[in-house]
Amino acid sequence: MRSLIFAAGIAAIVIPLGAAQGAVLTLGGPLSRLCYQSALGQDGRASAIEGCSRALQEEGLNPRDRAATLVNRGILKMVAGLGRDADTDFDAALAINPDLADAWLNKGFLRLRRGDGREALPLLEQGISRNPERQALAFFARGVAYEQMGEFRSAYVDLKRAHQLEPRWSLPSEYLERYQVVRR
Repeated sequence: MRSLIFAAGIAAIVIPLGAAQGAVLTLGGPLSRLCYQSALGQDGRASAIEGCSRALQEEGLNPRDRAATLVNRGILKMVAGLGRDADTDFDAALAINPDLADAWLNKGFLRLRRGDGREALPLLEQGISRNPERQALAFFARGVAYEQMGEFRSAYVDLKRAHQLEPRWSLPSEYLERYQVVRR
């Protein structure tokens, strides 16, 4: 019987911030749109976070846009190193819309940044099950979670899937280069 052995290189497993978070589009007012742009740009400055807070306080956002703005502010807080506050924003967004894939995924990204793949995995799976816009990003993150857990076969499968979904995105390829597949 032949089996495949998957092994990853010893390199540290880190999801770069720029690759990890996807901002959520909001059609609210000018402050919430600015919050979205700040999240896209990974602007963790206090002024960007305050702009999102103002949008939540001052703009009459519908529930969809309110949840999106909470995710975007959470992304900015994550970038700024305010993990607990970011998690609170993601939870608030999920209280409004439990099917918001980006809130689940960003909760998972937060745990991956701490190196806790085991805690990230169920959150990422919740996001994946809700059909996120950037599926490659979701599968990549789950692959990193599996790597952090030492489950290299599952990691390889997800990293390969991420590469197949977005072949021009270099990060999955970079991770896959560390793998060696040996047939036995």
